Amino acid sequence: MCYAIPGKIAAIEGRVATVDYFGEKRKAYVDLVEDLVIGENVYAQGGFVIRKISDEEAKETLKIWEDIFFKLKEQDKKLANDPKTLYDRANAIRQKHQDNSCCVHGIIEFSNYCAEDCHYCGIRKSNKELTRYRMDIPEILNAVDEAVALGFQALVLQSGEDPFYTDDKLAQIVRDIRARHPVLIFVSVGERSADTYKRMYDEGARGALLRFETSNPDIYAKIKPDLRHSRENGNLECMNEVPTSVGMTDGDDGLSARLKLINDLREMGYLIVTGFLIGLPDQKHEDIMQDIKMTSKLGAEMFSFGPFVPHPQTPLASEKAPSLKKTLDIIANARVMNPEAKILVTTALETLWGLDGAKQGLMAGANSLMINVTPMKYRRLYDIYPNRFGTDLDTQEHVNKVIELLRSIGRAPTDLSVNA
Repeated sequence: MCYAIPGKIAAIEGRVATVDYFGEKRKAYVDLVEDLVIGENVYAQGGFVIRKISDEEAKETLKIWEDIFFKLKEQDKKLANDPKTLYDRANAIRQKHQDNSCCVHGIIEFSNYCAEDCHYCGIRKSNKELTRYRMDIPEILNAVDEAVALGFQALVLQSGEDPFYTDDKLAQIVRDIRARHPVLIFVSVGERSADTYKRMYDEGARGALLRFETSNPDIYAKIKPDLRHSRENGNLECMNEVPTSVGMTDGDDGLSARLKLINDLREMGYLIVTGFLIGLPDQKHEDIMQDIKMTSKLGAEMFSFGPFVPHPQTPLASEKAPSLKKTLDIIANARVMNPEAKILVTTALETLWGLDGAKQGLMAGANSLMINVTPMKYRRLYDIYPNRFGTDLDTQEHVNKVIELLRSIGRAPTDLSVNA
């Protein structure tokens, strides 16, 4: 997890390897591991081979999965049979194109300081009710150690848009993690400069999570105030006088600047995780369909979209969250429109409707999840929306619940192929 199943290198062509899982083939990039040869056992995550393992280690893990791997596949096929509703159809398409693969990343939220003042987000800089925190580099590394000890092999490093973490610090964090553990690193640090992201990429980060939130420029302008104006007027109280020019974008071009950055990251080589919010004020069905198309156009390896959850310390506090049906409809439509996509069940969905909501999301076409592995003393403080799912769950307990959920619907944690 990603409690991954090891595979065997069956072929290598350029920077892409074919990895065999009990006779099933997946594609994965080989950039992060040197001197791979056909026949070696490996772990792959997020479409990257992340490390070699010995025959003994592979045999031990495969023995655990061998008995249930094909049973899970049969169960998954059975559940995806005879599609009658939109959700059934989407699940059948998911099964046909992605089989029963399901990836579960860990996420470490290392700072809740943010220079932005987004109207939908609880860690916006104007929220004076929030206790702020920053994890230092040793704390981050300890959190990674604990996640790896639990079996995670792909981790998302997420924060508010916090310029306290300079380019040098962010590069050091990625470098130090890669020196300790061969994990796949996704970075989610907001609208930093392309140079900032290039530094992290050069140190070994390979995924970038950056949502565009909405493809409608009018809605975008309403939910994301002009960041440059806020800086010029000194309205950055929560930042403790940290210089805001370090590695940050100007923010004056709004949506177009954000979309350009996402495109730049894809061209840089990052696996892109992006998407939008469902249920924003003034959002129409046509907007959401355009959001799905925009996610695809941006070359996303993984779609990340979830329900808007109102936060009491934001200008949108009085708005309503969308219904479960609407959220599932969007997951299903995204799957039908993008058969090869990896689609994430977001924490926001789990927050509103629990693990049963996550299960329904997976059965409506999704095939990825995230588990919060942030140290317990900080989890509740990353308050992007209230009562987030998983903040009071012991990590091992959360892992066990997710494994039980995946097995109940026939999903297995093999890696998801890249579209190579």
